[in-house]
Amino acid sequence: MAPSSRWSIRLFFLWILLIHTAGLYLFTKGFLLSRQILDSKSHCSDPPVNLSRITTPTSDTSNTTCWTQPIFSKAIILLIDALRHDFTTPQPTSPKPYHNALTVLHETASQNPHNALLLPFIADPPTTTLQRLKALTTGTLPTFIEAGSNFAGSAITEDNLITQLRDAGKHLVHLGDDTWGKLFPEHFDPRLSRPYDSFLVEDLHTVDDRIYEHLLPLVRDKAETWDVVIAHFLGVDHVGHRFGPAHHEMQGKLYQMDRIVREVMREVDDETVLVVMGDHGMDENGNHGGETRDEVRAALWLYTTREVWGVVGSGGGLVPVTGLVERDTPQVDVVATLALLLGVPIPFNNLGRPIEEVFVGVEGRDWGRLVEVSALAAAQVQRFAGEYENRGGEGLGLEGEVWEEVEVDWEDEVALRELYEKMRGYQSRMLEGYRRVWAQFDLLSMVEGVMVLLLGVGVLLCFQVDAGRAWRLGISGVVVGIVTGVVAGVGHVALADSVRATMEGVILGAAVGSAVPYIWRIGFGGCSQLKVWDWQAVMFTLLLSIGFASNSYTVWEDRVVLVFLSTFGICTLGESQRQYATGIRGAHSLLFMLLNRVASLSQACREEQLPFCSTSFYRLENNAVWRLSIPVIILMAVLYTTRTALEDLEVRNVFWFKVCMPVALLCNAAFWSLETAHEQGWLGGILAEDTSKVVRMTVARTVLVIVLVGLGAAFTSTSGQRLMERRLIFTTAVLLVSILAGNPTGGLSLTILYCQLISLRHLVCNSSIKPTIAALLGTLHFFSTGHNATFSSIQWKTAYIPFRDPQYPLSPLLVIINTFAAPIVAACAVPLYSQDQSQARLLAAHSTVYTVWAVSTAAWACILRRHLMLFAIFCPRFLMAGGLMVIVDVLALLSSY
Repeated sequence: MAPSSRWSIRLFFLWILLIHTAGLYLFTKGFLLSRQILDSKSHCSDPPVNLSRITTPTSDTSNTTCWTQPIFSKAIILLIDALRHDFTTPQPTSPKPYHNALTVLHETASQNPHNALLLPFIADPPTTTLQRLKALTTGTLPTFIEAGSNFAGSAITEDNLITQLRDAGKHLVHLGDDTWGKLFPEHFDPRLSRPYDSFLVEDLHTVDDRIYEHLLPLVRDKAETWDVVIAHFLGVDHVGHRFGPAHHEMQGKLYQMDRIVREVMREVDDETVLVVMGDHGMDENGNHGGETRDEVRAALWLYTTREVWGVVGSGGGLVPVTGLVERDTPQVDVVATLALLLGVPIPFNNLGRPIEEVFVGVEGRDWGRLVEVSALAAAQVQRFAGEYENRGGEGLGLEGEVWEEVEVDWEDEVALRELYEKMRGYQSRMLEGYRRVWAQFDLLSMVEGVMVLLLGVGVLLCFQVDAGRAWRLGISGVVVGIVTGVVAGVGHVALADSVRATMEGVILGAAVGSAVPYIWRIGFGGCSQLKVWDWQAVMFTLLLSIGFASNSYTVWEDRVVLVFLSTFGICTLGESQRQYATGIRGAHSLLFMLLNRVASLSQACREEQLPFCSTSFYRLENNAVWRLSIPVIILMAVLYTTRTALEDLEVRNVFWFKVCMPVALLCNAAFWSLETAHEQGWLGGILAEDTSKVVRMTVARTVLVIVLVGLGAAFTSTSGQRLMERRLIFTTAVLLVSILAGNPTGGLSLTILYCQLISLRHLVCNSSIKPTIAALLGTLHFFSTGHNATFSSIQWKTAYIPFRDPQYPLSPLLVIINTFAAPIVAACAVPLYSQDQSQARLLAAHSTVYTVWAVSTAAWACILRRHLMLFAIFCPRFLMAGGLMVIVDVLALLSSY
């Protein structure tokens, strides 16, 4: 390929990348809107409701009143990250390690119901820690797109409980997860606070142990001045991420939490409320981020040495009183509850209501107190709703229910109870209403994004029809481009209601103005000459795209792709009967189908697939013998497959294939053997914890260095080195780092993928279908490496394989490689299917498949934007398709060197 031709190909794929990026930007801007944040704040001097009678409980904690008199002057909040509710409920016959370990919460709530309450604490998805902390302090609902900021916390600017406590003169102390310091800078006492890095997933004990070292002395030392202590423990969450909840490490961690809670209980005085809560739960694999029952169901425990809590209707004595509340409690309710307990204003944006057991009194009949606090919360919600609508937000049509004035006979228990039920219903309707309203969309931007992505498909198809006319547009083409670009840009500015309308108009105009003349000049005339294999590729791509309109079809995508690949295998088997060397081609076809079936045996089921799916991926990962034997199988299989691929090449780079690859594969095997030995505790008497980590990091970094050598060889042209050999070096280098970034089971799946990709060269003579089959193989093995189109399936611990602490941008890059390893390896192998004259067309065909999938998922998400499963199924699948499209574009650009 001539240098000038190579440069034109590079410019073409760079242009495609820019068009796709523009389309994704426009669509996501309209699809993933965040809620409008109000800067209004609540003040003691301006309560939201004028009560004609103030019910004042007996309390000597304070002589001042802000909205209502406080019950406590101090609080200790122990936030146990990922404390799932069933971790706190004893199951005497259960053998699972997370049962019967943290027993103190259930024990005290059942034995002392007026001192302790245990409630199911329900999180609103996304169940990522940063979004949960925002909800637990502001009392509002994070939107879906905010999950993307889970690792880039910035200061909370809206009204929140922490700021209200600081403004009330409370001395705040924070221990543990350093996310609190990022969200609330300059709120905590720097002399007493101890923040620690929250992303060291490999470290199970350091943060919790250091919190313990500082927490108990702080609470015991009466000379220290503090009013609120927040201790955020991370060990339970880290055990879940690393081993899953069913591992014996979880039992030890929960025993530790039980011991710490008991010790803190002994130090609590009458003026202090002790709170233990989880910010979210975890699924059966220890992950979180989605909306399954196990992920959203955390635990909340409230404790005081005074008898304060009660249960509605317990005054008659007919039913035994228990502090084990079965009613689901939204997490936003804790904000109003703590604010009223500590005597500070409820944050302005709060949508929660007071927890009734906290305020109903010991006898369960203090309706006056319950109405008082509920009226304050309901009136504040109404004040927020009015301000939100005045600022341009959408109203809920509940304006007729006014709580600014509360007139009621405070001696009439029946009337008070009826009023309370009305306020409770009003707040529930408001909360549900805003859950619905904040799924808002900008339809204009969404349609424009889909249109630009469709133009990207058109450009790629035209390139495959006639790549030689790529830049010969002529004067007429330039005129068409200018006119269409100006019309699109000006039209957007005229129709859009956005402060960035001009910039978005320029982006839209540039994308449309560059794509339309190219398509107009070349056209789709060559598409009429498609052959049988071409039509099969088209059908596979379109059928999968159409299927994304169905939530069931999307959930079972792995099985659908397996059917497509099996169909292709059968077709190649039939084709082999008419070809030369029938036995060899037939064997390749049978091997291809067999490997498909073997790969499909590894799966990590998502909630929607249960009970018709059984997770095997993590079960295999917990088998030590399997983990030790698989790296050896990977080593032999990769070397044999590479030797097969080199049979028709005169190898010049003997150093890479004969030295670097075997050494890297040996290092991979050594790393996973050491990792398995460490997790099983076999190295306890041989290597110290730190030494073991250093050895593993050194081995992993050796692999990364070898991979860099391979990438350098692939991108450096030497005398006599064939282009196909460089392509194979590039593919194997990417394969090596992908195996390292995965785990033994994932590595085996990638090895099977590599064997299939090499085998694909011999299945059919026609190369036009091979990019589509490579994309389908990448999709199949995406699922078999333990992933799904869900946030909770992301394997975050990959970021720490070669590092002790997070290293940017390498740690995020390793997570991306782990997540999309199969599609990445498949994309790198596409140039191996043809000589250099047509490799650009193969890369374009491969990119077309992913672009069509991205267009279809975007279009269906737009059309089904009010579907019940939008954010559970359709949105994650669109994000996956969009991310893969960009990754494949980047790889096509790199492969066109």
